[in-house]
Amino acid sequence: MRNLNKSISFLFLLSILFLGCKKNAVEDITTPYSGAQFKVYNFTYVRSATPAPTTTTVTFNAYANDVRFATVVSTTGTESPNALTMGNLSPARGYALAPAGQVVLTAKSPSTAVVSTVYGFGPDLEIAKVSANVVSGRNYSFYVNGYFDPVTKKADGFIVEDKLPEPDTAAAYIRLVNPAPNTSTLSLQITRTYKVDGVDVIDTTTPINGVAYKSASEFVRVPSGVYNTLKCTDLATGKSVTRTTATTLLKNRVYTFTVRGDLVGTTSYPALFLDFTENR
Repeated sequence: MRNLNKSISFLFLLSILFLGCKKNAVEDITTPYSGAQFKVYNFTYVRSATPAPTTTTVTFNAYANDVRFATVVSTTGTESPNALTMGNLSPARGYALAPAGQVVLTAKSPSTAVVSTVYGFGPDLEIAKVSANVVSGRNYSFYVNGYFDPVTKKADGFIVEDKLPEPDTAAAYIRLVNPAPNTSTLSLQITRTYKVDGVDVIDTTTPINGVAYKSASEFVRVPSGVYNTLKCTDLATGKSVTRTTATTLLKNRVYTFTVRGDLVGTTSYPALFLDFTENR
């Protein structure tokens, strides 16, 4: 009888162990993820001769087929009223996963956004919408850009594929994206200073030319190092924006440069800036 009780107890414990393993089974992480990967940029602005109050700048969250996938994290349990602010991107590092195939990307202001009667901004606005066919496993950038129209309550938007180069431990890679609607084509000139036998050598090249609106150049291989000056120029007007802050391009890294603001027009807000993002 005692042996029988031991057998029954053993079988009972074994069944509990089996059920527990099923409930808390370890996830199979060897299965490849499914989806396209995105960075989202807020490069849209309100047109103003003077800096607009921060409450009237255009902010949004990004949705892929009505599922929010890029946003500002809130610590209050409610949607952040700030969302993705002008000049910023999400995620800051890496990419966010979104559905593959035919996808509709939407930039929508948060339900808690502050109303601005002057600039037309407010809660739950569909600021921009772009449809595209994206491929699982590939990288993309979604730009919401240009002038936010207070009448239509719309800005512009576009998607480019981030065709990241193979790892290269001997050089850096750069590209230029053009989100400026009133430009022709853009070029990027880069200048670095280095020493040869103790003598300073100033090396200025223009590795990227002819980047039209809503497009991106290929990633171009350039020497790694510190660049003193980077200048983006519009072909038709000759107007340019210069980045004079020393910019370090590291080996085996991939970077995107983008114009922020009104390059060839008269809008003074936001201030012109040559944006600098590390893709990998």
